[in-house]
Amino acid sequence: MERVFEHFHLNLVENAQRDLLIEDLSREAWLRLRFLERLEFTHHAKPFFWVPHADQSASMILGTVERKKPRIQHKGPDEGATEFEGEEWQGSFVVIDPEHRPDGQKVAFERDRAIGQPGAVLDSLITSLNGAASVQYTIVVKSLFNAESFRSFAKRHGQLVKYVNFNFVVPNMFFGASTSIDQGLRRIGGSTGAQTVTLRLESESGVKADADDVEDALKYAEAGNASVTSKAMNGDLYSSTSRRTTVKMQSILDLIGGTKAAVKSWLNQALGREDGNSLGDLDRPGGDPPVG
Repeated sequence: MERVFEHFHLNLVENAQRDLLIEDLSREAWLRLRFLERLEFTHHAKPFFWVPHADQSASMILGTVERKKPRIQHKGPDEGATEFEGEEWQGSFVVIDPEHRPDGQKVAFERDRAIGQPGAVLDSLITSLNGAASVQYTIVVKSLFNAESFRSFAKRHGQLVKYVNFNFVVPNMFFGASTSIDQGLRRIGGSTGAQTVTLRLESESGVKADADDVEDALKYAEAGNASVTSKAMNGDLYSSTSRRTTVKMQSILDLIGGTKAAVKSWLNQALGREDGNSLGDLDRPGGDPPVG
C-alpha cells in the first residue's frame, strides 16, 4: 500500500506577552514539549486526537492524528453476514522535524480522506496548541510549494497578473542570510507587534510577475515563510496552498522489523529528502482545495 504525504512548515513566532515564570525554551525544545502528550482537539465540531508515538526515531517527532468514523460493516458468516453501523478509528501518520535549519521545522502529513484535508486538520491541531495558556510561541503553518508553479502560471499569462498577494510570517529570529524582505518584516514586526504581514501588488493594467521584487518575495515564500495567491488578467487563479509539495511513499508497515537506518531513510523520504518518489504539485487551477 502506498501513502502520500503533504508538506508544511511550522513558523514559530515568539510572544512578547507571556508568563515570566515559564522557562524559556528553544524552538526545537518547545515543539518537542508541545507534541509530547496526547491532545484532543476539535475539527469541524468533531473530536480528533493527536497521539504521539513512543519511538521518536531519528530525532524526529512521530505521531498519528486520528478520529472515530462510522462505517457500514458486516457480521461474520456464522451470524448471517448482516449489516450494521459501527465506529472504527482512522488515522493519518505525521512526521515532524523540529530542528531549526533551512529544511527543518517541517511537517509531512499523510493524506487520508477518512481524516480530512491535511492542511485543514493541521490548522485545527495547531489552533488548539496555540490556545493553551501562556504559550511561549505562536505557531503559524505555511504550505510548502515549488515556486516554479507560480512562474509557470505567470508565464502562461504573459507575465502580467491583475494582482499577487504574499501573506508573510514576521520573523523574529535570525537564521541564515538576511534579505531586504527579512529585514523589512523584522522592522515592521518590531514596531507594530504584527505576526503576519500581507503584501498585495495590484494593477488594472497588470502587475509584472517576473519583476525582481516579485521574484525575491517568491523565493522567500517558497522556504515556508509565506503563502501566495494571484489572479491573472483573464480571471484564472493561483494559490500556493493548492500546489503543496507532496511525496508518494511505500507503507511504513513494510519496514516493520527493519533496521534503524531503513526507518530513518523512510522518514527522511516522507519529508521530501533523499530518494522519495515525488508527486510534484497539487495543481488545482481553481484555487484552494476543498476543506476537509
